[in-house]
Parts: sequence; C-alpha cells; structure tokens
Amino acid sequence: MLDYLIIGQGLAGSLLAWTLTRRGRQVRVLDDGHRTASSRVAAGLINPLAGMRFNAHPRTTDWLAAMRSAYAALARELDQPAFVHAIPMQRLFRSPEQVRFFDRQRDNPAVADWLGARFGPGEADPGIRAPHGGFLQSHTGYVELPRLLDGLRDWLHGQDAWRQVAVDLRTLRITPDGVELHGERAAHLICCEGYRMRDNPWFDWLPLQPDRGVIQRLDGPRRLCRHIVNGAHWLIPLADGGYRFGATHAHRRLEGPVSEEEREALDHGLRGLLEDPTRVTVVEEAAGVRPATADRQSFLGTHPREPRLHIFNGFGARGALSIPWHAERMADWLLDGRPLPAETDIARHA
Repeated sequence: MLDYLIIGQGLAGSLLAWTLTRRGRQVRVLDDGHRTASSRVAAGLINPLAGMRFNAHPRTTDWLAAMRSAYAALARELDQPAFVHAIPMQRLFRSPEQVRFFDRQRDNPAVADWLGARFGPGEADPGIRAPHGGFLQSHTGYVELPRLLDGLRDWLHGQDAWRQVAVDLRTLRITPDGVELHGERAAHLICCEGYRMRDNPWFDWLPLQPDRGVIQRLDGPRRLCRHIVNGAHWLIPLADGGYRFGATHAHRRLEGPVSEEEREALDHGLRGLLEDPTRVTVVEEAAGVRPATADRQSFLGTHPREPRLHIFNGFGARGALSIPWHAERMADWLLDGRPLPAETDIARHA
C-alpha cells in the first residue's frame, strides 16, 4: 500500500510529491493530464514585492532561499538546464501616490535591499512607457513551469508514481487503515487540485477565491526590454526569445476560451506599456485559474474529522516563489507532526 496518494500534478502536487519521495515515502500522483492545471499557463513570475504598496510577506526571505535550493536540486535530479531565470525587474509607478509607498519602503529594513535605484519618467528601457518613472527591483525572475512540470511528470512516471485519470472524489472510500480511490490504496490522500478544490466534497468549505487570468506570448524584437517590466501589466523577456505578457483578473467567468473582452483588456494594457505596440505580435494566448484564497494565505493541513485526508493548495499568484518552502513545511507536518505555519493551517477555518 502507498504512503500518500496525491491528487493533481500542478506545481503544488509535483513539488510535494518530490519532497515526500526524497524523504523516503512512496507516493502516487493522479492527474487528468494537466487539462485543469493553472501551473501550465502561469508565467512563473518571481516577485517578492506584491501589489500597489510593494509589500513583502514576512516569510519572503525564507521563500526565496527554499525556492533557489529546490529548483537547483530539481535541475540536477532531472539532468536539465536551470529552471529559474534571474532577471531584474523595472517596477513602474502607476501614480504619484506610489512614489510615496516606495519612499516608505526604503526605510523598511525587511525589504530595503530589494529596492534598487529609482528612475524618472521616460527612463525605463527604450520603448517602455513610464510616465511616472519607477525603480529597479532585485531578487526577481521567472521559472520555466511547463518544462519543470514535464520533467517531474516523466520522473514520477519512471518511478511508477504517476497515473493519468480524471479523479472523482465522490468515489473516495475511507477505510480504517487508509483510503481507496480509482483502484489505488494508500494510507493518506492529499488534495492539490488547484481551483478544482471548489468541487471537492471534503474541502469545499474552505474560502477559495478563484482568479482567472489570461496570458499571451508575444513575438517581437530581441531587445524590446532587458528587464522584466511590471506596471499595470507585466512583460517578461524569455530565454528562448519572445515575451510573456499579462495578465487579466476575473472572478466570475472561470472557464471557456479566451474572450474578446479579455483580449481587449490585454491590448489596452499593451498600448499603455509600449511606446509602439505594433512592434510585437500575439502568437499564443491561454487562460488559467489561480487558486487564490479569501485571506491570501494558502491552505495546508488535515481535514478536521478525517485524519487521513489532507490539503496542500491555495497558493495564488505567488506559487512559483512560495510552494517549495511550503512543501517542506507540509512534509514536516505529515511525517513528524511539526506544527504548520499558523497563517496557512486550515484549522483557522475549521
């Protein structure tokens, strides 16, 4: 019998499976072939300072250290080039008020080291519109998530730890010594199915706030920008050429193809970011749903009445940065009984 059955091979399920396997546990991941994984669409953006006020989560330094260690170890394990591309970010002020937020953060020792030189209006990368100026931010970049997830899927498959199946948790059977689902038996089950958690009969009581986003791939001049550019929208220069541009946000319409309204929103954002938007062409677009939460904290823990059922979910837009650290904390909880970080423990909602 398996130790852990993991539902979902997005970034959360993949990294937790890898972490538990490295700690000597036998796992198997059930996944529907990435048809519902937002990780396949996400840009993998690494940005320690979020929002209009450039705030950092109190654990951001720990997240950064765990992220670098985990992705470097994965590149070695999977015998692949580095998955993380470290690129400084030009943060564009969206209003004069944001300049005051920046000045306040310069006096904050927790984040001051990440705040680089400020630049004035029109001083961003050539061709980038920056009417209010901005500043250079460090400890930023992006993770090649599709390549990482493909590599982890192949690695799991090689260890007989991956199976493609459309999971129906209504058929889950809990026994005195474990769980049974789709012909698999394990001592425990961990749910990592992203926004599909809303259909999970065991954890649908948690306050998920799914956030649909559309991202485009652009083709254009090789030196359109040297940095990641982040204003009302962000633009990422990719290592293999081209750019990722996004993203939209929607909470009502979560499924279906990219709409004209979403395309118009991105087109408007691109015209606001580039001096000459005709220099680029949209070559690909995709929509995904971020598993965001009501309090912007992730969901880790054990079902309040079923000790064999667990959840590892709700990482929202900061998943590429924060999941490696949280995977270690989840493994600590499952294997050693060490307390979960209080802000993530689902006991806060039980």
